[in-house]
Amino acid sequence: MGLDLYAGTLTRYYTHNWKTVAQQFAEANGMGFQTIRPQQDAEDELSPEEIKGIVTQWRDNIVKGLNLDPEPLWNEDYDVTPYYTDKPDWDALNALLLYIAAKYSNREVPATINKDFDVYKNPIVKEFLETKDFKVSLFDGNGWWLPIKQNIIFNYVLPNSVESPLSTSALLLEELKRYNAFEWNADRDTIILWSTTEGYPADATYSREAGYKKETLHETYETESLAKFAFSILWQAAEFSLEHGVVIVFDF
Repeated sequence: MGLDLYAGTLTRYYTHNWKTVAQQFAEANGMGFQTIRPQQDAEDELSPEEIKGIVTQWRDNIVKGLNLDPEPLWNEDYDVTPYYTDKPDWDALNALLLYIAAKYSNREVPATINKDFDVYKNPIVKEFLETKDFKVSLFDGNGWWLPIKQNIIFNYVLPNSVESPLSTSALLLEELKRYNAFEWNADRDTIILWSTTEGYPADATYSREAGYKKETLHETYETESLAKFAFSILWQAAEFSLEHGVVIVFDF
């Protein structure tokens, strides 16, 4: 199952009032597209107003529990606040995790990774996780970041009552700045461009006239290029989250 990133209101997210980049591409090119989810959640039976009430109460509980003053900008609505989405997919995220682990451990970043590789079986990552004595939201979180300007990671429950670690978008952005300082030291404009200049090599091309044309199927990827691609998407999501007061979620 692929990995998308969504930054927007949870009301919009749980009512599925948003489109992945694959959906947007399909619609823009006159192609059919259907999202298949592993299970139909209970929120499908609730109205947008009921869902908004649940996630708003969840938000208020967090703000009160963390004793945040002033209260953060945290919007919840069905279709007013804009959203950001992109698709790092698992291999790019795992390439970034491998990059982070290698740099923290003063190890050389492997030049390539195999498609669908298990990052947690990599010896560099295993060593990093066994020896680190601090939390990193990309490793220790659950793919949820809240629009709070303090650097916090804590345990709570998700709106569906499942226990989970939660992090803040401010912490994510601070971590990304630290990773950038490892070696890249790229400016913001360069970082934003990485989501279009770095990433996966094309396995196929598409045009309205010719349709899909298969190219070489790639089984290995350049680690650093995928890491930069995922890094850029996360950076943009963190900035978007804090600017618009919305939650970041890994959707898969």
